[in-house]
Amino acid sequence: MKERVTIIGGGNGAFASAGDLSLRGHEVVLFEFPEFEANISDVKKLGGINFTTLPSSGLQEGFGRLYKITTDIEDALEGSEIIFVIIPAYGHENVAKSLAPYLRDGHIIVLAPSNFGGSVLFSKWLNQYGCEKDVHIVEFECMMYACRKKDSTSVWARGYKHGLGCAFFPSYDSDEVFNRLKEVYPILVKRNNVIETWLSNINTIVHTSLMMLNANSIDNKRDMLFYRECLTDSVENLMEKLEKERLGINGIEGITLLPLAQIMKNYYSHQGAEGNTMRELANSNPIFNWSKMPTTLEHRYITEDVPYGLIPMWELLGEYGLPNNTTKALIDIICAICNKDFYKDAITLDTVGIKGLTKEELIQYVTFGNKSLQV
Repeated sequence: MKERVTIIGGGNGAFASAGDLSLRGHEVVLFEFPEFEANISDVKKLGGINFTTLPSSGLQEGFGRLYKITTDIEDALEGSEIIFVIIPAYGHENVAKSLAPYLRDGHIIVLAPSNFGGSVLFSKWLNQYGCEKDVHIVEFECMMYACRKKDSTSVWARGYKHGLGCAFFPSYDSDEVFNRLKEVYPILVKRNNVIETWLSNINTIVHTSLMMLNANSIDNKRDMLFYRECLTDSVENLMEKLEKERLGINGIEGITLLPLAQIMKNYYSHQGAEGNTMRELANSNPIFNWSKMPTTLEHRYITEDVPYGLIPMWELLGEYGLPNNTTKALIDIICAICNKDFYKDAITLDTVGIKGLTKEELIQYVTFGNKSLQV
């Protein structure tokens, strides 16, 4: 089934999704906010996106002609029922505010990706800004592609994640919408609830560990491969301790997290990734041949993955009496090294509205969208 989809964003991921989906026969509308119109101005002149790939991704290359390219949000939603929000998490409230007056019953909003609490917060913001329509809110645990823009009209997708987890808020009675999304992204698998997608974004642990244990090299702007050369035995030791704490959440009935290495293997074994540890998988994965280490700590691997991933994960573990000391230590070291209090503007359990819930109430909430236990 071919869909008309609206993609919100003008960055790497939005370009990759727009190019790929158009080449697969979907009618793609690309929307960017007027203040960021420069991100799409050249694409608008050209009429589409030049989409190139690493052959192992299995994706088709070519020129993806877009159905519409616009900075008018109402125009962007015309005839479209699926909306992909492909921007950083800090911009989600503005998207919700902009969408609220124009949504229709049945609209499917996909946060790709979400980060911790994303779909719950998005639902609250829609209500706050006056949307009373019956919409479906979906979140992906990670970006669909490993990609980078080559220029203002071209994007290169070197990785394409198979087995990518998605979940709904609320998760109850979502099979029909999930099956429809699989027509657009056949690589999707359904997680039980959004807690699983919140805690299955591998960047939360992988990016932050790599950045901190290579801070000296980053400060000195060394030319290194991020996953190949920076993921050493000591970095993997830290990841394993963080991973053990993350997996403690599996003690809550209704939540099943996969190990990070298994998630990575599911994503990229079709591209050649082999092994059972994060280091083995990183060293064998061809998409990491071009992944350079950042040259500054003022990077989304810190500025987004810490306040929108690591800090709320630490708080959730502590809320239910689960070990979280290594996670807390890493956060504090990051704050010290970056000379910034990331706790100040972080997503919290209180922000999301799940502070103080029992384990049973938590599962009730993400399943049915309310906090009172059914009798």
